[in-house]
Amino acid sequence: MLQADLLDSISESKYLSADNYTVYRTIMRIFYLEHQKMHYQMDRDAVLIRLRGQAVFADYSPEQLTLDLQQLVKWKNLTPIQDPRKPRTIVEFKNRQFQYMMSQTAIEIERLTVTLENLSTRTAGLSVSPFRRIREDLYRAEQLDEMSLREVNAWWQDLQEDFQRLSQNHQDFLREFYGPGMEMQMNSVDFIVYKQNLVRYLEDFIQDLQHSAAQIGAQLERFSPARVAHILELVQRSEQEIPRPQSEQPRSAHWEAELQNRCQGVWQSLTDWFTGSDPAARQVLNVTNEVIRRAVQNAALLVQMENMGVSNKAELHHLLTLFAGFRTVEEGHRLSALVFGAQQVRHFAFDHIRESERIDLSPYDESPMEYALQPRNRSYRPRADRTGFADKSTEKAAQRQKILEEERALRQEVMGHIRDGKLDLSALEAPISPAVRTVFLSWVALANLSPDKRGLTQYGQSYHLKKRGSQTCALRCTDGVLTMPDCVLIFEEAGHV
Repeated sequence: MLQADLLDSISESKYLSADNYTVYRTIMRIFYLEHQKMHYQMDRDAVLIRLRGQAVFADYSPEQLTLDLQQLVKWKNLTPIQDPRKPRTIVEFKNRQFQYMMSQTAIEIERLTVTLENLSTRTAGLSVSPFRRIREDLYRAEQLDEMSLREVNAWWQDLQEDFQRLSQNHQDFLREFYGPGMEMQMNSVDFIVYKQNLVRYLEDFIQDLQHSAAQIGAQLERFSPARVAHILELVQRSEQEIPRPQSEQPRSAHWEAELQNRCQGVWQSLTDWFTGSDPAARQVLNVTNEVIRRAVQNAALLVQMENMGVSNKAELHHLLTLFAGFRTVEEGHRLSALVFGAQQVRHFAFDHIRESERIDLSPYDESPMEYALQPRNRSYRPRADRTGFADKSTEKAAQRQKILEEERALRQEVMGHIRDGKLDLSALEAPISPAVRTVFLSWVALANLSPDKRGLTQYGQSYHLKKRGSQTCALRCTDGVLTMPDCVLIFEEAGHV
C-alpha cells in the first residue's frame, strides 16, 4: 500500500507550469548550469547579470528578480543562505543579501528536463558491454568479504547502473520499431538497403545475448540463499555508512526496512531477467526475432512491389514467338498450362496422414488413398450395412468369471479382519488395501447416518457402530495412513450387541 505522503503534490515542479514559467525556468537553468561547473551558490546580482545577458531579459529589474527568487524559495527549489559579509550601507542591511543554492529535488527535476529536451537526438543501441560488466561484477561478488564498505557500495552502484543500462538500451532501441516513424521508413524503398545492416546488427546481438544470458544465469544460480542474504546485508551496511547532511537524513521511521526491500527488489529483478522458467532475456530474444521477421518480410514485399512495375513486353514477345512456332493445339495447351496454370481447378480437403511432410514431394510419389464422397442433397440416406452380430458370449462369460473372482477375493480379505464378531479399526495389524478401506468406510458412513447407529453389509450381516468418545485412530493402508475417529463395528451374529 502506498504511503499517504507519497501521494502529495510536488511543489518543486510547479515552476515548470506556472504562469511566469519562462522566467522561472530560465532562472533554474542558470542555477543548474552553474551547478554543473561546481558553482553551488549565487547571489541575486550574479543571477541578474546572467539573465540580462539574454535579449529577452534586457529590461529585467532587480526587484522583480527578488520576488521570483522568493517564489522559488517558497516552492523549495532554492535554499536561501544568509550572506556572512557585514552590510556597508543601510540599504544593504534592509535588503539582507542572500546566497541561493538549488535543492536536491530541484536538481533532479532540472536534470530530467534536460534529458527530455535531448530525447529526440539521443541514439539507442544494443551494446553487449553491459553483459560483460555484469559478469565481472558477479565474479567480484565472491570477494566482497575482503572489501571495505566503500568498495562494496561502489560495486553495488556499478551493478545497478550496468543492469539499468542493459534494460533501458534494448527497450529504447526495440520500441522504435513499433512507432509511426518506423512504419513510414519500412514502407519506403530505402528500407531495402537499411534492412541488410539491421538484420546483421540484430543477429550479432542475439548471439551475444544467448551466450551471455546463459553465463550470467549460471552465475546467479550458484549463489545460495544464505550467500545472497549476506551480500545484501553488506550492501545495506555500506549504504548506512554514507555520511549525509542533516537536511537529507531519511525522514521515514522505517528507512532501514525500505532500504532492505529496495536492495532485495534490485537483486530479484536481476535474477528474474536471466533465470527462471520464463526470464526477461528470453522475451527480449523473442521480440528481436520478431523485428527481424518483420524487416525481412517487409523488404520482400517492397521488392515484389517494385518488380510489379517492370514492363513485361520482352517476356510476352518471347511467349508469343514460342506459341507461333507450334504446329498442334496440344503443344499450345501445354504452354498455356505452364504459363497460366490449370484453367479449371477443384480443391479437395480431407483428413489424411501423409507419410512425409516434405513440401517438395510430388503427389505422384505418394501412395494412393481412398476417400468416400457423399451427395449433398437432403434426400440422400446412406445405405445401411446389413451385417450380423458377432457372438461375444465367451468374452462375456470370461469377464463375468473375473469379476466374481475379484469380488470373492475382496470378501475373503474383508472378513479376515473381523475377529470375535468385532471389527476394531485401530487394532488392525497389517496395512489394508484401498479396496478394503473403501468397504470399511462405507460401513462406518452407513451406520453413522442411521439414527440407531445400525447398518447392513452387502454380505447380509447386521452390525452396530460404537465410537470411543472423541478419540482418533490411525488406519494404516498400503498407500498411506488415514486419521479417522476411533470406532468399532460389532456384528450381531456373535451376540455382542
